[in-house]
Amino acid sequence: MVLKANHKLMKYYSNMMNQNQQKFSGYLGAFAMVILLGLSACFNDDQYAQVTPIAYVSFYHGSPQTENLTITVDNRIYNHQTFEFGSYLDYGNFYTGNRQFSFKPAQAANSLLDTALMLKPDIAYSVFLTDSEQEVAPLVVQDSLYRPGEGKALLRLVHLSPDTPTVNLGLHEEDDFLFEELGFGEVTSYQNVTPGNLHLTLKTSAEEEAVVSASNVSLSAGRIYTLVVRGYQEPGSANNKSLSLQLIRNYPNF
Repeated sequence: MVLKANHKLMKYYSNMMNQNQQKFSGYLGAFAMVILLGLSACFNDDQYAQVTPIAYVSFYHGSPQTENLTITVDNRIYNHQTFEFGSYLDYGNFYTGNRQFSFKPAQAANSLLDTALMLKPDIAYSVFLTDSEQEVAPLVVQDSLYRPGEGKALLRLVHLSPDTPTVNLGLHEEDDFLFEELGFGEVTSYQNVTPGNLHLTLKTSAEEEAVVSASNVSLSAGRIYTLVVRGYQEPGSANNKSLSLQLIRNYPNF
């Protein structure tokens, strides 16, 4: 099933969003009422879809040693598109309460990872898959953010590179870092940044030179982004996923 857009409701929430800077929970609540979202493994009954309390969950595949995965929620397949290293599944709607998530290699019977999440009403969660001691591990974040400031974009940093020490992220050639001392498996809060074509440099505490950089990273005003540090700083012969930065746009349809 899908949620159909109501044009009067869209106009009402648009006016509300322009007048007030709202917390993410309210932002998502309005957003979910008017934007079509994938609902597989989420809703079962069209009649109650818009009145049942819901939570919001996104997924990012950041495990460089793991290939394509199938996500199941309470034994029902969630993703019908390829979920491989570097893939991002934007926020979907989920029934609240205790939900069982499993991540299985494609076409395999056994799961690599099983985890239970207690989902609360009107709360958004990001699930990042990463490597921990040669095993796939979940990094679950309860998201909390505001709409971007006037003429700004929101950006956060996620450290998912298993062999890269604490990192600092700089913009252009500025002396000050936007994010500092971020360790493996950590996620920053969102920060307002000036949009445009940015030059990003990632440095470790032990290195004066950038360990990786990215040029012409385009951020647009009013958008929300996650920047992921992924791959290996020193990839082995069996793994060619080198250290890199990946920019994800949250809410790509907004």
